[in-house]
Order: sequence, then C-alpha cells, then structure tokens
Amino acid sequence: MPQDTFSPAPVRLMPSVPLSPTLEADALAQKLRRDGREVYHMGFGQAPFPAPQRLVDALNIHAHEKSYLPVAGLPELRQAVATHQQRLIGTDPEAVDVLIAPGSKLIIYAVQMAIEGDLLLPVPSWVSYAPQAAMLGQKVIPVATDLTPEGMLISGAALERTIQDARAAGQNPTKILLNYPSNPTGLTIPQEQLQDIAKVCVAHGVTIIADEIYGRLVFDGRYRSIARYAPDNTVVTSGLSKHLSIGGWRLGIGVVPKAITGLFEALTGIASETWSCVAAPIQMAAIEAYQGHEDIEEFVKDSTVIHAAVTRFVAEGLREIGIKCLDAQGGFYLWPDFGTVADHPTSEALSRDLMMQEGIVALPGTAFGAPPEALRLRLSTCDFDGAEALAFLRKAGGRLTPQDVPQFAPRVAAALDGFRRFVHAQHA
Repeated sequence: MPQDTFSPAPVRLMPSVPLSPTLEADALAQKLRRDGREVYHMGFGQAPFPAPQRLVDALNIHAHEKSYLPVAGLPELRQAVATHQQRLIGTDPEAVDVLIAPGSKLIIYAVQMAIEGDLLLPVPSWVSYAPQAAMLGQKVIPVATDLTPEGMLISGAALERTIQDARAAGQNPTKILLNYPSNPTGLTIPQEQLQDIAKVCVAHGVTIIADEIYGRLVFDGRYRSIARYAPDNTVVTSGLSKHLSIGGWRLGIGVVPKAITGLFEALTGIASETWSCVAAPIQMAAIEAYQGHEDIEEFVKDSTVIHAAVTRFVAEGLREIGIKCLDAQGGFYLWPDFGTVADHPTSEALSRDLMMQEGIVALPGTAFGAPPEALRLRLSTCDFDGAEALAFLRKAGGRLTPQDVPQFAPRVAAALDGFRRFVHAQHA
C-alpha cells in the first residue's frame, strides 16, 4: 500500500515586520567593508568609546555568576537605579518601581503592550516606536513637531487638539512616547514645553513614556525629564548604551510610578513570559554605573564634549555646502534637509545614491516617519575611534572646537568631503 503523503498545514503569519532600518544599515555597512568597499558609516548610532574600565573590571569579577536573577532585576541594582534617578531628577525612590531589561527597547514595547489603546507619537521619531505599536495592533496618532534652533517644539495646545480630534474620530489615545534629545533630530524638548505637555497629558489621562536614553549626553549639561512635572503619570526608560558606550551589554531600565496601579505587575508578568531576566554578570557589573563614581561621571562628561564637537563640525560643514541642518543639542545625530541641493524623488533614492557614489551609509527620512518626498536623512556621527578621541581630548585640556575634529575623527571628515563631492556633482 502506498504511504500517505502529508502536506504541512498552512501557517498564518502576522503582517511582515521588516528588519529595523538601523540594524539593517549596520549590517550593510559591515558587509560592504568585508567586501573591501570604502564605507563611511553614518547609519547606525553606536557610541564609539571603550567601555569604562571600572565596569569591565566589575564584569570580570562577576563573570562566573550564572544563576537566574529575579524577573524585575537584581534588588541591589534596582535600588541603585532608584537612587541615581533621585540624584538626577529628584524622583522619590519610594514612589517608583524599577524594572531591568535587556535594553530599553523591550521596556518600551512592554509598556505599549501593558497599556491598552493607541499611541500618540511625535514626528519624526525613532524607527522602532511605530512598528512596535503596529505589532500590538495599536494605531499610531501623529503629533506635529516644529524643529527650530530652540529645540523640538511640541505645543501643549496642539497636543490637546490632537487628542480631542483623535477621540472624536473614534481612536483611543492613552499614551505618548517622547524622546529627548531626539533620535533622529538631535534636538531636545525645551523645559517649558515639557511642562505644558505634562499638564495636557495629566488632564486627559494620557500616560507618558519618556525615552531618556540620550538624556545624559545633552550638550548644555541640563538633564531634562518630564517626570519632574508629571511624576505619577510618567514611565521613564533609559539605559547604559549611549552615555557609557556599552550598547552590546543590553541593559535597560524602566522607572515606573507606583501611582499607575497595576502597571509594574503587568510589566513583570510580560517580562516573565519573554526575557525572564538580564544576564547576572551584566546586572552585577551595572551597579557600578549608577553609584555616581567620579571616573564614570568624568567619562560621561568627556564623551559629551566630543559628541558636541563632532556634531557641530558636521552640521557646519553641511551648511557650508548649502544643506539645511540644525545644530544638535545632544546625542550624536543630525537631521539635514537636502531639498535645496538634491534632485531626487524620495529620501530613499537620495540615500541609495549617496551610498553608491560616495560610500556614505545614511538612513532615509521615511524610516523615521517623514514623507518620502522630504529629502531628509538621519546621520549618525559616531564613525571614529573613541579611544583616540578621548586621548586627543586629554591632550587638549578637556576642550574641543569643531576645527579639532578632523584630527581625531578622520572618517567623519572624509564623509563630509563625500557630501561636498556629491552636492557638486548634482550641479555639474
């Protein structure tokens, strides 16, 4: 008797989720380099400095630790984070719970999952926020921003109208996701506007998710947090990847107000069914990052000085060749507008031509919510050797100007030369 032939049952898949544009850009740049191509990598925001030695030493000491830790995180680390937040923004440690996760991205996703309803999202915004909402079956409600030399402006009155209009249209805006300084713009939200946004959100019962991952890298040294103005309404997320250059350690924090009843319990439930816990050696070493050690704080200060000089150098160079570009106020990103110098139908086409012609990897504005015809690119300014930059800074007495940048960041300077050639070719 012939053997029965079985066919696999059809698999129902969710709508396709593309690879994150930032990770895709990094993979492309690494492949091109392996293939021998000269590449200037401005597509991926990975802080370039060596990991602080104190943290490396602590990791070595605890490398043998292998046990699962509590889902919410190591108690000593959670307490250190709560105390650190008190020093930073005045948060009452007794009024919050702290969640430790493998990167702040997962905490943002878990908070979106835990709070039902639709997401208010400023435009432009980081590449993963909107896809996370879509994966959860939630709608994204755009919030208009005005990008100015003063910062990324979000009017309280305009936000209130957006909330009212969304509800009138049958949507359910229950949360807003803010990121300042912003990826992709490098701009922060002025203090006064944070106050206005906080008032509107409290009045309308909108939970604030404040992604402050770049907050320690603000160039004027003034840490901003909307949690100061809406402490019972704001979940703060952050981590160590940007200001301490250890993104690959994958440690993120969520500071959750106890006033939002049941949220922390929901988040730990989600964590228990997904990531379980962060690796024990990483958590134990990370305690040192939140103790306020002088060498760690000096590392953050020096990194910020270097990022400020590099972003200023690139912004000034772009403006010299006719590209509109605001100076960054923190972090290591710029959001230039090529509309006056390039003749491309979309930012994707512009990004592709830059890569093919000059080896410059940059992300198109569409990845961040900009319309295709807006010729915006997101540039990361991290393609330099961080150890060499820190050594140069020490020799310079702790001060830098944009004119110093080519001496310790030659690849960034070479990328700027590539932009010049590209623009000149457009008008040849």
